[in-house]
Amino acid sequence: MKMNTDPNWLKKRASMEDGGFVSAGGLVSEIELPGREIPVKADPLRHAFVRLLRLTRRERSLSLEELATKADIDLAELMRIEIDEHHTPNILTVCRIAEFFRLPQKPLLALAGLLEPKDASFQHESLRFAARSEPVEKLSREEHKALEEYVKFLCDE
Repeated sequence: MKMNTDPNWLKKRASMEDGGFVSAGGLVSEIELPGREIPVKADPLRHAFVRLLRLTRRERSLSLEELATKADIDLAELMRIEIDEHHTPNILTVCRIAEFFRLPQKPLLALAGLLEPKDASFQHESLRFAARSEPVEKLSREEHKALEEYVKFLCDE
């Protein structure tokens, strides 16, 4: 079966469906709709890189500013790395991070998206690290109530 990938046809069909949530002849998430940005897919390696940087920095009780000063890294660049997981860091920055924290350079460059990892287990272990390093916190009463109300709203739609 051949899918119709004509963008105009897809947009017309998507607008007729449930607010564009259901795909029609293709992935609605892959076409541009007015006022809607196409989300950039998250990279598990980049997420692991950011988590590694944050946790290693915190383990040594360093603020972003202290790390930037001690490792001779541009503070704005360091902030972009920790805030925007889609940001591709400068090679020199990653090398300085590796040197400062005494981490191997090549794996860190691969995590940062600057080298292609050759070992399949590298991505698997990086994904496991990223998933396991996320903080697990109990919800506050307000968060729990907001979550319950929103799930109820979604179920009633």
